[in-house]
Amino acid sequence: MIDSMEEELNALWLEVETLTGTKYLKRKIPPDVSDHFSDETNQAIRNLKDLDQRINNRRDVRLLSRMQQELRDDGEMSPEMYLWWVNRY
Repeated sequence: MIDSMEEELNALWLEVETLTGTKYLKRKIPPDVSDHFSDETNQAIRNLKDLDQRINNRRDVRLLSRMQQELRDDGEMSPEMYLWWVNRY
């Protein structure tokens, strides 16, 4: 199930693609703000980056909570959680 933030993210990606005239194949990293783009395009890019960051923060909070639960229950992290922790921090 897609939540409202992911739907909004998809809509912002479509708006940025329309405004920049560029189709982004990998929608992982938003484009950078540029003097070559209009103010409207740059604002859409800023909004996209902001929403992407909020989604990443929410994901991190969930994973951090899961890691704390594992530590509390078992006294150690699963390999998956350990790799996430090492790569993130």
